[in-house]
Amino acid sequence: MPDTSEEADPSTVSIRICSEGHANALALNKDHNQIAVAGRSLLKVYEIDSDGFTEVCNMRGKNQNLSYSSNDVAWSTLDSNILATAATNGVVSVWDLSKFGRQKQLLVYHEHERTAHTVTFHSTEPNILISGSQDGTIKCFDIRSDTSVNTYFSNSESVRDLKFSPHSPNVFSAVSENGTVQLWDMRKWDKCMVQFTAHSGPIYTCDWHPTRNWLATGSRDKQIKVWNMDGRANLEYTIHTIAVVGRVKWRPERTYHIASCALVVDYSVHVWDIRRPFIPFASFNEHTNVTTDIAWQGSDSHCLLSTSKDSRMYKHAFKDATRPALKANAQGASLGRHGDISFANKIKEYTAKTSGVSNTKSTNFISRRKSNVPGNMQFHLDHSKMYMFMLKNTNTASGTEFPAHDTTTELRVHEVFIGCARELQLSGKKLAELCEHNADVSRKYGKHNATTLWNFIKLFYGTTHFEPPFEHRSSFSNQKNPMSSRRATQVASDWSQPHEQGQELNGNSQETQHEAAETTEDGDELGGGGNQHPPPTSSVILSETQIISEITFDNFELLRNGFIYVGPADVTKAVAFPDTALHHDVQAARPQIDLKATEHEKSPPPHVPSILKVSHVPPIPMWEPHQFVADALMLQNDVGDVQTALTILIVMGEARQLLPIEDAVVEHWFHTYVDQLHRYELWNEACEVINRAWVRSVRQLNQHSTVMHTNCGECGRPLGGNVGWYCDKCKSMQSAKCCVCGLIVRGVYAWCQGCSHGGHIEHLQQYFSKHSKCPKCGHLCAFS
Repeated sequence: MPDTSEEADPSTVSIRICSEGHANALALNKDHNQIAVAGRSLLKVYEIDSDGFTEVCNMRGKNQNLSYSSNDVAWSTLDSNILATAATNGVVSVWDLSKFGRQKQLLVYHEHERTAHTVTFHSTEPNILISGSQDGTIKCFDIRSDTSVNTYFSNSESVRDLKFSPHSPNVFSAVSENGTVQLWDMRKWDKCMVQFTAHSGPIYTCDWHPTRNWLATGSRDKQIKVWNMDGRANLEYTIHTIAVVGRVKWRPERTYHIASCALVVDYSVHVWDIRRPFIPFASFNEHTNVTTDIAWQGSDSHCLLSTSKDSRMYKHAFKDATRPALKANAQGASLGRHGDISFANKIKEYTAKTSGVSNTKSTNFISRRKSNVPGNMQFHLDHSKMYMFMLKNTNTASGTEFPAHDTTTELRVHEVFIGCARELQLSGKKLAELCEHNADVSRKYGKHNATTLWNFIKLFYGTTHFEPPFEHRSSFSNQKNPMSSRRATQVASDWSQPHEQGQELNGNSQETQHEAAETTEDGDELGGGGNQHPPPTSSVILSETQIISEITFDNFELLRNGFIYVGPADVTKAVAFPDTALHHDVQAARPQIDLKATEHEKSPPPHVPSILKVSHVPPIPMWEPHQFVADALMLQNDVGDVQTALTILIVMGEARQLLPIEDAVVEHWFHTYVDQLHRYELWNEACEVINRAWVRSVRQLNQHSTVMHTNCGECGRPLGGNVGWYCDKCKSMQSAKCCVCGLIVRGVYAWCQGCSHGGHIEHLQQYFSKHSKCPKCGHLCAFS
């Protein structure tokens, strides 16, 4: 049906219903002109006007009785004066609005042992209502009696929602926290009619379709599922939301529209077209906190009522809803595991502009669709095209998974990732050996930056010479340092020449020309000549140890934080050096000769004898590489190589605690890398990374959805005990024995999920290589 009446709808209105707390639930009377709202601190009735709400009755008042603290409220479908509430203390109350004062609370049932979550009235019997509780029971009440008339045991931890079917008046649905859906005939209290597992998490809500035998369920797994209940339950549609689903309500007069709200995170109310389940058809974004309950105003499909934790109640006009699909990106691309690219875009259909009658069937079909179907009803008709681009396999190697790894072979990105994921070692050897191996793997796959980083980690963290805490030197001296020979850096002779005359030293007014010479333990001077070679890069960073024992330097302005910066660019100009950082006793320094203008172009005389003696230097801390390593790992992640960054952290072990990297960043790296491994189906590698994780949320990934239910091989009953393969029903341990050799299995146990018989995996492999049926019961087992 077209939305022809949307323009006549009133605008969205709201009212603040409570100053201390919020409403948990709402319910409409049979005439749909009054609404009841209930919460932990309120129970009120409002009149619904065209321009807002008018309070009619406040049944809570200042009463602090817990039976007034409500989780749910229901209005009788046949009597506008009868209400029922489910309280947080397990009490189910029946209210009569025609009475006055405290007499309005007509009945109080203390039947549930724990919190009552939901209550609802029978659709045809005015005196019957049912309630569901945290104690796992469903109670049926007749308001003409002071006690319950029936109790239904759901065999679950908690019943979260109940709804009577509009197609079978005596049938109601119950959803539980264990993810199951049950259908009960209220006349048969001993056993449910139908039971099936609908979700992987707790189910919080359900709703029957008004015209079709469909049941919608919403769960913590962020999905709304639509089940066809004709005969055996069959899943028809699945809607994927962004948050835990708290409430669902079918839209009147719209077969495929359903509204939902979330328990956390998402404050909006969304209306979905179940035929297009990945984006809402319309959204109401007025609430500023989580929406707690929703309801359509009778048969009016253009008016939606909602309550929220922001203590406001809204009457939403559908014409004011936003349409997310109009703002969505209509195209997308994805990179596959083998380097292929998939691209999808929306198909834009236009009516062909021709002067005569078109002879194309597709054009006629498009024109007919455009003319007969309203624009806002074409939401589910949108479709797209998919394009796939495959990489040409130019490099092939027979008998191997990847092309031959030589200097001329250019590997694909996914091949490099898979190869490194399989060959990088995370444990089992010393740190230096792991770094050396992983550096070779990175070099093999052309990751030269990663190779350099692995060698750096081996140099600083893989030896006993570099361990925390670091010692700080108090002055310059010529003491022998074990790292000096290992980390010596050659400096070009032309970089070691004296600087120009007239250069200022640490702000001193004296302009001197100087040259400081340090000797090695053999007495050889490392000055500007000898067997020195130019450095491999444009600039070199020298540690304090090298400054002390190996390097001749000309200007202390080059010294900063324990380093001398040597290079073609004068990097010291950007560094502010304190005036009191160095105290110099300059001997044999001569006053500068005032040069004439004609002599400015002349070069200074070579090898001018000048000596700089340092009497006292403040403590200069030794360089610690932790910040450098942290920055390098962050850079690897920024360029898209989270594999190297996270692998280095894992290999470093306890030494990673020295790196200034936030835990949230590391957790993000873990989830990103594990997700990448899963996309390439590297399950073993992903499991090893998870097991090596020190972040709790990552270590728990292997504990999600890993429950395997087993049955006893003798009686077929589920093994629910905690003692391995012991069956509580038949009191035996026969299921723990190998069906081939008859001995108890101590190690890896393989079994058939059809007959529940199993045994040693080696024995089963040998047996099923010649046979196809179970050696104990003759079941046709499919061993693979």
